[in-house]
Amino acid sequence: MESKPSHPRYPANWGVRFLCDCKEQGETINLHNGVAQEISTHGVRILSDHHICQKKKVAMHLMIPSRLNDAPMKVVKIIGHNIEAILKDGKYLCEIEFMHFEENGLKVLEKNLNMFFGPRDYPQIAQSA
Repeated sequence: MESKPSHPRYPANWGVRFLCDCKEQGETINLHNGVAQEISTHGVRILSDHHICQKKKVAMHLMIPSRLNDAPMKVVKIIGHNIEAILKDGKYLCEIEFMHFEENGLKVLEKNLNMFFGPRDYPQIAQSA
């Protein structure tokens, strides 16, 4: 996920649930879990036990933890597509580009990135060469 000045990446470590349509491999559509390791308003890197097929759309729920003890987590519903998937330490690291947020999902994500990481004053993840 290429970081741009308008789309800084942050090390979120937030939960993600996603639907994977594996019909081409003869499997059924299943719900899988993963961890959002890096996130921006543009996309996310998900670490999961399940491979997301490249160039496919994926429906996901990004689960943003609450900063208050008794408050429920926020769930942002997103449609994206997988740009790249690599095997890392026996799991899959999938790079998803966001295509569509349901309801006010983008605003919820922006607000929470600012709450958790501050408005651009949080050190960004180093760029890969």
